[in-house]
Amino acid sequence: MKKCQSEKKNGIQKVVMLFSMSFLPHQGRYLRVYNQAKTLVDAGKEVTIIAWDRDCISPESEDVDGIKVERIRSRAGFQRGPLNIFSVIIFYLRLIPRLFKKEVDIIHCFNLDTVFPGLLVARLLGKRAILDMCEPEYYTNWHKRYYLFVWLLQMFERFFSKRFDYLLVHNLFQVRKFTRYGIQSLEQIGSYPNRSLILDKIKEKFDNTVVIGRIGSIYKNNGIEEMIDAFRKLAEVTPNVKLLLAGKVFKEFQEDFNRLISPFGDAIEIIGKFSSEDLPKLYNKIDISLQLSRRTDWFKNITPTKFFESLANGVPIVTSDIGDLRQIIDEKKCGIVVDETDIESVFSGLKRLVEDHNLRAWMAENGLHAVKEIYNWDLMGKRLLAVYQVLDSAKAEVNSINLGMGKC
Repeated sequence: MKKCQSEKKNGIQKVVMLFSMSFLPHQGRYLRVYNQAKTLVDAGKEVTIIAWDRDCISPESEDVDGIKVERIRSRAGFQRGPLNIFSVIIFYLRLIPRLFKKEVDIIHCFNLDTVFPGLLVARLLGKRAILDMCEPEYYTNWHKRYYLFVWLLQMFERFFSKRFDYLLVHNLFQVRKFTRYGIQSLEQIGSYPNRSLILDKIKEKFDNTVVIGRIGSIYKNNGIEEMIDAFRKLAEVTPNVKLLLAGKVFKEFQEDFNRLISPFGDAIEIIGKFSSEDLPKLYNKIDISLQLSRRTDWFKNITPTKFFESLANGVPIVTSDIGDLRQIIDEKKCGIVVDETDIESVFSGLKRLVEDHNLRAWMAENGLHAVKEIYNWDLMGKRLLAVYQVLDSAKAEVNSINLGMGKC
């Protein structure tokens, strides 16, 4: 009897998170995963992240601020479409046995890549499972010849998302999408900045040079080409501007990228890959955050994390009309929405902010206020813990039923 009562009180204590990247600070989605794991650790949970080290160069295990990180070394590429299928299978074959050996109360899966092994083991062990969908539309950036594969994966997403005990999403598009699928155990957990990334107050500017910045990975067809075209036009009429580009340049794009920036000399500053700890220092260098994205099937519904990081660091934004951005900008007056397909539109938006210091400062204040009030991790962390509390209560109810059936 004492054992059953103890199990009823303990609730969810051991959490295993599955992440299909190496869990390194320069990688996309790192902060989303880190913030959730750290929140659970601070709440007294024992959290292990099992990550996929595709380059086979990171430590196989380490402790990151109380988060246990284990990496499965299994070589694979990135953005290779269905060509990665055999690498994925090998990863699963190494992941599933490891999961079975874990003492775990809940398996928390990030992205579609981890759905199959995570849900399979959770159900076979009789454990709870959470699916965390960082992206609104997976795999739609694949080449058109893979259309059938994309369609099948969309059906996969629709089917399996209903089989999890709880679904976490990032933006309003996803809320509407999965609500249409009939999913009720759903919570929006935005990828918002934690306290370490939020300024106390707007910085003062003493330099006459206006720095336009773009912080994030650099690869083909993700808006870089349009940014440079618009900057070229702006630099012709406004000599006191510079462009800062920070982020890892994908090797497949390196040659074309070098060709694009070579005519500008010192007018463009290039900073390579960076970690999340570098973000305040990088944003301190820029006066306007330029975030252009082509409205492809992949980008059109995304609400980028770097949008909120810009606001948190007191930097007004010029951005494409993707995801929730127009709605937020219209409500909070923290930036300008432009048409990335029209260089004149991008040029005009940038020129307006470059020439009006007061407008930049007003939008920066509005954005910082919005982050402090709404778009911050303190609020999202509370939502996350509430989800775990719901699952904890459900587990306690099951234990109570078992107790009533005399299983003790």
